[in-house]
Amino acid sequence: MGHVSGRSYACLVAVEHLNIGESLAGLLVDEDDATPYIGATLRLEEPVGVRVEVPYVPHPSIKQFEDVTRWFRDQSPPENLLLFTADGPITLYRNRWMGHSEPSGVRLSLGTIAPAETVLAERDGALADPLEIKTVQSRLDGLNRWIAASAVSDDADRDDAGHPLRYRLEVESQTVAEWQQGAATMSIRSGWQITCPEDAYSRTQIIHDNFVIQSEFESSPRSFYDHFVEHRKLASLLVFMFAKPISFREHKVRDERFAARLMSGEIYNHPFVELISELSVRERSKPVLSRDDLGRPIASLSQVTPDGLATWASNYDTWKRFILPVAGVLGRPRAFIEDVIMSTSVGLEAAGQLIGEREGEVETYGRGNRPSVATYIFRCLDLLGVQWGDYIQSDVGLARPSASNYNDVKHFDRGDFPAHEETLAVADVNRLVARLLALHLTGQGDALLEPYRRGENLWSIQQLFEALKVRVDHAGKWRHSYHNDIAQH
Repeated sequence: MGHVSGRSYACLVAVEHLNIGESLAGLLVDEDDATPYIGATLRLEEPVGVRVEVPYVPHPSIKQFEDVTRWFRDQSPPENLLLFTADGPITLYRNRWMGHSEPSGVRLSLGTIAPAETVLAERDGALADPLEIKTVQSRLDGLNRWIAASAVSDDADRDDAGHPLRYRLEVESQTVAEWQQGAATMSIRSGWQITCPEDAYSRTQIIHDNFVIQSEFESSPRSFYDHFVEHRKLASLLVFMFAKPISFREHKVRDERFAARLMSGEIYNHPFVELISELSVRERSKPVLSRDDLGRPIASLSQVTPDGLATWASNYDTWKRFILPVAGVLGRPRAFIEDVIMSTSVGLEAAGQLIGEREGEVETYGRGNRPSVATYIFRCLDLLGVQWGDYIQSDVGLARPSASNYNDVKHFDRGDFPAHEETLAVADVNRLVARLLALHLTGQGDALLEPYRRGENLWSIQQLFEALKVRVDHAGKWRHSYHNDIAQH
């Protein structure tokens, strides 16, 4: 389909962004000069992502479609393809077959291809080369709120009566954090842009004051997957910070092979271009939380610090059996309370084994005088040192019913589900404990945990226990309607 890697000019138009539900028609190009151009339609669909539909006629008398027919019959489309559209070129990487139809006779067939990565630009060099990128930026929910910074400053000149005479806005690119994650240099920086919508009536200038995560591999370009793994580590931390779903909304990439040229062929820029990945495309269509729904983070960037981000990333692989199940349920809106119990308990059980033996844990041992689920939960509680107050008499007392509730929910032979108010209480405690453990994994935990160790930030837990009229004693027994018990103490 026309070898294109040697061209010395660039398109004057480009596809800047593609929204869910949009489609573009164009011509597919591969690296085989003998293959004719083939019409195709690219769609960005919810929730599957990018799909490319290719019409063809699989009849031996029609030579034009021989190669395309082989793609779909052998279920092996070219690894990379280029789609020319009226809006600009789009490159499709790591394509895989997703189905086709071949009716008998000289009739139109339709094959579907799914690229793993779709870049809204054309790349220099051989089309068949794997996609490797030097720099990736990602936008995701909650980041602006978490860093509590802005790229915009303003100032006004006023007359003696206080009336504004001149108003100035200054937008400045800035880096608010930078740290090392293995071979990747990570940073959080402003990604502002200005749009100027205008019609026959009004003219507007809008400043988009957003921050992005950036990864860069100095030694050599890497696959998008390598970049995304590092970005996901910070996204998972934000889930713990907000206890809300945090979604990736956009990825942009920059590399020397994605070049902007003049008509003469001279390169004048290496811009960031959008990349749509199958790894995160489902998140693009999730509802965006309002500022109020997002709530306040348990700790801000200034408290966690760039050193804390580096420490979190260094702990990530070792602690992923804790991080992944808990982040999964914290980031799932309206999860069943039993799902919260299961996922958080699985995470705390893993965390307890990683923490190791703690003084006083013998009281929680099970059969054979061996550590039990209650032991692993106790280790998490003892490490954090939270002062629960009158509602929970001790960490040993809390570990026992927490483990029992988990086992009662999990095992069929335990009979009915535990009392709902007990499950609610355990779920809320588990959520808080898991979020505090995330702070511990940043290496900044002692300072950030101190208000919880003094009981100052436990009002939500205390109010829940008060509303449910429950209490946990040192023996691990639930005490219901306990107001008189407290009065007697």
